[in-house]
Amino acid sequence: MKTKIKNLFLVSTVIVLSSVFLVGCGKKTTTTNTTKSQPVVKSIEFKDEEKPYISLIPRADGHELKLKIDNIPSSVNQIDYELIYTAVDKTTKLEMEKGVGDTIKEIDKKVEKDLLLGTASCTNGCKYAYDEGITGGTLTLTFNTDDGQISFITPFSLISSADIKTKALTLPTENITINATTTTKSDFFVLLKNLKSAYSVFSNGTGAGKITSITPSTITKQDMNSLVGDYLSQ
Repeated sequence: MKTKIKNLFLVSTVIVLSSVFLVGCGKKTTTTNTTKSQPVVKSIEFKDEEKPYISLIPRADGHELKLKIDNIPSSVNQIDYELIYTAVDKTTKLEMEKGVGDTIKEIDKKVEKDLLLGTASCTNGCKYAYDEGITGGTLTLTFNTDDGQISFITPFSLISSADIKTKALTLPTENITINATTTTKSDFFVLLKNLKSAYSVFSNGTGAGKITSITPSTITKQDMNSLVGDYLSQ
């Protein structure tokens, strides 16, 4: 009986060792970490005569901005845009960063996009929740061509005609201040730095009023009886 048990033990041991040997002799698999390299995008620049003209026109209620890009070079095949601004939360009254952006793939000499300052729910008729307390932010435009990319980041400010009477139209990051009075009661104005050597003011109305001073003095405007238009940097 002891001999029989011993023989069974030897047979079991041989089977186990054979299995281990066969597994060890099988095809080995090795895992290698492959990282896809991101394509390098070349940064290029527009020539002065190629630079598009940027408009950011507020709606009559100030809850939407119309982005217009004119004189787009034929070399541009795609434009990415992003508007970042600071709003005030209705409940907590704390400031928070908001934004809206997209890609424009159908490019012509000019393009237009409506940028809602808030959210829209259009499942069963459109309902809007507008952001409040917006005074400005930044606009980022990326122009894509076959040769590379041109990126443009500019600050903008948003103010009502009622506030212009007590506050100035200003871009703190650019150290530009426009002191003025307006003849309108409820218009909105946007001031931004344009692609060329100019600052531009846009309004949903005529922008009629009187500019009393511009700081710094190196920035001038031809028509001092209208806030809208280009302010040239000398």
